Amino acid sequence: MLARAGEPTVIERATSRPWASALFEGRRHIIRLRFSGTDYLARCDAFLADIDTAEWRLGGHFLADISIDDGDADATSLWVELSALTIQDW
Repeated sequence: MLARAGEPTVIERATSRPWASALFEGRRHIIRLRFSGTDYLARCDAFLADIDTAEWRLGGHFLADISIDDGDADATSLWVELSALTIQDW
């Protein structure tokens, strides 16, 4: 995720909890990224442009869903909060 976002983006907060349905097991994730640096707006735009169709490599899991939940900007940075659902890949 950080490689896609580019430097000096940081993960400010990340939480994860188990998730299950009748057929699948996985995890629900909440991730807050902070984009900063001289080109933070362009990097954030590029990161979010096709986030729901991007190829994500996850060992033993696949991305079932990802969404942008919240975000805000100030004069020097922008933060974005994402929700993601990963499913165990049997």
